[in-house]
Amino acid sequence: MSASPTANAADQIPPLLDTLAKLTSQRDVGQFLTSALHEAIRATNCHAGSLLFVSDQPRTVREGDLSSEIERQISIWEESLQERLRTTSWQIGEGENLPVSTHALEGTGHLLVNTPLLHDERVTGSLTLVFEAGRTLSLSQRRALTSCAKAIGNLGKMVEQLTITQHSLKQLSFLHKTSQALTSTLDLREVLDNTMELATQILNAQASTLMLIDEDTGELVFDIPHGEKRELLRSYRMAMDQGIAGWVATHARPAIVNDVAGDKRFHTETDARTGFLTQSVICVPLQIKERTIGVLEALNKTSNEGFNDDDLRLLSTLAAQAASAIENARLYRSLREERDKIVSIQEEARRELARDMHDSTLQSLSSIAMSLDYVKRLLEHQPEAAVEELDRLQKMVVEASRQARTLLFELRPIVLETQGLVGALKTYVEQLQGEGPPVFHFNDGGFNGRLSDETGATAFIILQEATNNARKHANPQNIWLSLTQDEEYLQVAVEDDGCGFDLQATRKTADQGAHLGLVSMQERADLIEADLSIKSELDQGTTIVLKVPLKGPTAQSSTA
Repeated sequence: MSASPTANAADQIPPLLDTLAKLTSQRDVGQFLTSALHEAIRATNCHAGSLLFVSDQPRTVREGDLSSEIERQISIWEESLQERLRTTSWQIGEGENLPVSTHALEGTGHLLVNTPLLHDERVTGSLTLVFEAGRTLSLSQRRALTSCAKAIGNLGKMVEQLTITQHSLKQLSFLHKTSQALTSTLDLREVLDNTMELATQILNAQASTLMLIDEDTGELVFDIPHGEKRELLRSYRMAMDQGIAGWVATHARPAIVNDVAGDKRFHTETDARTGFLTQSVICVPLQIKERTIGVLEALNKTSNEGFNDDDLRLLSTLAAQAASAIENARLYRSLREERDKIVSIQEEARRELARDMHDSTLQSLSSIAMSLDYVKRLLEHQPEAAVEELDRLQKMVVEASRQARTLLFELRPIVLETQGLVGALKTYVEQLQGEGPPVFHFNDGGFNGRLSDETGATAFIILQEATNNARKHANPQNIWLSLTQDEEYLQVAVEDDGCGFDLQATRKTADQGAHLGLVSMQERADLIEADLSIKSELDQGTTIVLKVPLKGPTAQSSTA
């Protein structure tokens, strides 16, 4: 004797539930819903069906031969349910039976059966099955249908949560890798290249670029492109008021554009010049303390879904880390450049000191040594002539001593610590005055204040460098050192009537590593927050003015 339909329906429930549970291993909501609908159709011996799952984004899957009349009725049910769930939450208590709606189509006689999906007493969608004409549902079959709907609702939500968790873990893993990449090196290009590779992968983009603002030109530079089209984008420049990237940089706001052809901000010339075909863009600003330094963007989502808010959150987090890495790398690079400049200046100072000692003190000492040998011979053969030679030797010793004191003074004048800048300059001029032209003129301007030790020492080195440059290169007849002051600044000028020089040409070569003296003076002035101005023309002499603030950390209130 064959089993009754009721018994068959009841027997199908446990295997169906086991099958649905196994489907959760797919870890994808769309795949789970498709497989779940297929199993429900197979278990109930119907020939078609539709499954609506309402979450953050409604998902609908259908299977089987659905006529236009059947699709119309299913759409009525599903749209009505979506509208209800948009406005309110539909709860069905644990002891309540799930409602089952049926509809027999006229003409074909197909039976449509619809019941809601349930997750923790909350309706999350609906299951619609299409049976052949003449079928009716027994109480047992209704129970089987509602059990299936509850299972799909609960398991679908679980798969969705697992998917979200898996996605979150993937993002955390990415952020961890990004953090490691950003902190593993201070080389800017290496850090950003590693980061952009991860960004391209996690966002499923065809290419990604990091554009920095060139503050000198006001342009965006495609500095760090990544992806299969990276070479087309490298080192390309665009104005700040052009393109989606320019809009993001100007407004300091992110943008998602999944169809660039319909966005008026999109700059087609970039694609025309690079050969890259842009279809979709997600772009965020790079900011340091609310100051925009560039933009970070990913191009062409490889999936059909387009960029979304999750991608925006991920890229924004990456941008924040990248901006910090850029700032750190720039500071590190700046420190290295400053270190290299200081080393170069120190080496030049050592070479200059060696030249000065060789050309003055050592030459004098060598002459004295040779003259002493000559005096010995004179004492043996012409004692009366030796006296005159000894007088000459005495003058040479005095001059050598003076030269040595001058060198020591230039290295670190003790008077600077005891009498301040005015006393040091006065002593310095007095020492140089006896060496012949140029003639030195000094005017302290009545300044009786006292700069801080560090500021005074730095200012003295700058003025000393300016004076030595004039002596060595300008061939002047006169050099004037003068001080003036007001309530805010002490102004010290070094002026000569020498040959002068082409200031613009000199500055260009200084940028290329020449004229370290001028570079050194400017950098030292920056250290004490002073202004350094240079005025010079060929055959018109040179004037260098150092303007030191008298308020703040550069000055002391005590008087000299």
